[in-house]
Parts: sequence; C-alpha cells; structure tokens
Amino acid sequence: MNSSSSVPRRGILVGGAAAAVTGILASGAQAATASTVTKQPESSVSAKLKFGQDGKFKIVQFNDTQDGPLTDRRTLELMDKVIETEKPDFVLINGDVIDGQPKTATEVKQAINNVVQPMESRKVKWALTFGNHDEDSLSHGTDMTEAKMLDFIRGYKYNVNTREDEIFGSSNSQLLIAGSRGTKPKFGIWLLDSGRYAASQIAGQDFKGLKNYDWIRPEQVQWYRAASMAAERRHGKIPSLMFFHIPLWEHHHMWYGSQFTSNEADHAAAAKKHSIVGEKNEGVYTGAFNSGLFTALLERGDVRGAYCGHDHINSYMGNYFGIELGYGPGTGFGPYGKSGADKHQLRGARVFELDENAEGIYTSTRTVFAKDFGIDMNAARQPLDKPLPLPDH
Repeated sequence: MNSSSSVPRRGILVGGAAAAVTGILASGAQAATASTVTKQPESSVSAKLKFGQDGKFKIVQFNDTQDGPLTDRRTLELMDKVIETEKPDFVLINGDVIDGQPKTATEVKQAINNVVQPMESRKVKWALTFGNHDEDSLSHGTDMTEAKMLDFIRGYKYNVNTREDEIFGSSNSQLLIAGSRGTKPKFGIWLLDSGRYAASQIAGQDFKGLKNYDWIRPEQVQWYRAASMAAERRHGKIPSLMFFHIPLWEHHHMWYGSQFTSNEADHAAAAKKHSIVGEKNEGVYTGAFNSGLFTALLERGDVRGAYCGHDHINSYMGNYFGIELGYGPGTGFGPYGKSGADKHQLRGARVFELDENAEGIYTSTRTVFAKDFGIDMNAARQPLDKPLPLPDH
C-alpha cells in the first residue's frame, strides 16, 4: 500500500466472476445491471471445496506478499510454516500478490509463482484477489494485466479462482463449500477485486484531500446481491466470508466509533462497543468513494465477516453491526512494515475456523505471526538467490 502513486488506474478489465464448487454455479441470473452475470456450464468447474469428514474446514488468509522475482525468502518460510502448522483446506492471498519490480512478463510470473508454491507443493486449494500494486509492472512494459495474470494462475492445478466475465476487476469469485456429506453447499467464500487507484481527475476535479485508491463498483455489489439471492433460492441462506484488498470506509468507522473524525481518544468506547481486538499502526487507506458494499451485506445477511489487507501494519478486527470487519496482517517481508528494528513484527496471517455442525458454521478467527515461528526478524532484506522454477503451463 502506498498513499500515492504515479501509476495510473487501470481501465475496466474483464473480471473473474462465477461460482465454483461441487459442480454448482450460483449465477446472477436475475441481475438487471449494465454488466450481466453469465452462467458457466458445470463442465467448466474444476475447483471443489468440501468440508472434511470431521465437519471442519479451515481458511488461511495471507496478504501483501508484494515482492518481485527474488521474493524475500522469509515470506516463503512464513507461508510454509503457517500451512504446515494449520493444515488449511483453503488459502487466499488477499491482494498485492506482487509489486512493480518485474521488468518482463516472465519476471511477473516468477514473482507470482514464488508465493503460490507453498500451496501448490502441498496440494492445498488456493485463490487470490488483486490489489493496487499487482499491475505496477505495466510501467516497465511487461504487458501483464490482471486479466493475463488471472489466465496464468488458473493454470495451476490447485488454484480455484473462477474465470473472467464482464464485471469490473479480475478476481471476483463466489466459491461454495460443500458439506461433508453430499454436494449441498454449506458455506461460501466471496472474492472481490477492489481496484487500484482513483483517476487523476473526475469531472475536472482532482482528488486532493481524498484517499486516491479505487473502490468496489456498483456492478460488483449488484453481482454479489444477485448471486447471493440465486444461491439462497436454490440452497437456502448460505453463511459466508468475503475478502477484498482495500478496506471499506466502515473499517475506519468501526475503529473510531464515528464517521468523520479519527480521534484515538474515541477508540476505547468503540473497542468495547464493537469488540475490537488487534493493532492499528497506520491510517485506514480506503477507496476514494464509499462503495455501498457494507449496506448490501447488511441487506443480504449472509456474510459473517469482510476482511481486507492493504494496510500492512493493521491487524485488528471487530463486530460492526453484526458483521465482522477486519484485516489480515501483511505477510510479505519485502514491502514496508513497522519502523526501525520492529519492521517485521506484524508479518503474519489470519486463520478462520468453520464447523458445519456448529450454529452459524463460522466459529472463530485469529492471527498468527512470523515472530512466533522463530523466523529471523532482521530488518534487512533476504532475497532468494534465484526465482523458484516455473511450472510447465
């Protein structure tokens, strides 16, 4: 996350949106929007997420791995140790998978490949969302748009990102998790592309005084609503978690207990009201405009928690009017962290526990940190000697 950038906002790209799990697609068949949601044939679905025989399912959220083709080796060590310890059923890298270091298309693929190998090598299903930095290499002429990156990652055996459609962005997906018995979905995972940067001007007005990040578009919100309603008609209300890179305005409002001030003195009351736990060490760098997504989540009532990244040294979460809002801590050792010798103290991941036999199914979330795995916390970079081998695809 940067507070400003010379990289222009990408145009509206064709995005990935469709449901993928157990051969069942929750399409937005009744979405009356400018961009329609096209139902895909079941034969196109290769990703199958399913509760274990014990009725349990675990999700790990990594965030901001954000590095080049010579990824800091400790990023991979952290990912390896989290996966080995937690044994997740699904892993997400929630935006800013890479940064602007790659100079060629091959280097973009190498940078991505480095951070997906911890999952691929362990045969763990995984997906990613895109953040504001993933297309930064376009300034070097790599021509690797998010759409092309999506094509590349969908070639991995254990990737479960869905294919593209006409909705804004390139990582919108609905993934449904089938129960331990049969194919009926019991829980959902929503992925949204929160974009990159605001335009330099709109209607002749610049963004001075505003955050200059992109925002989730109305068509994405409508896609979520339509797909959610379609899934409910077919299967009943499906409890879910939602992931996107850039935080909502409500992430800010929850911490301070107010909309238009950022007074830390107000936080104690807000923390009690919203059961906030975790750290906030920098601002909440929202999109320039309020997307309205939170009101859609309230309306539908299926999303139990909405989690972001982007602000590497924020790790808090809380309950905001019945919906958890929170951060996954920054995972990558390459980008900025805390100051001085404490730079890497909050490198980590977030873990989510599901139990199909428990009320509400979603039972808990917690954070885990590199410092607790005995990983070297030295502030200096420790890049790989060479990129990991690329797959054949």
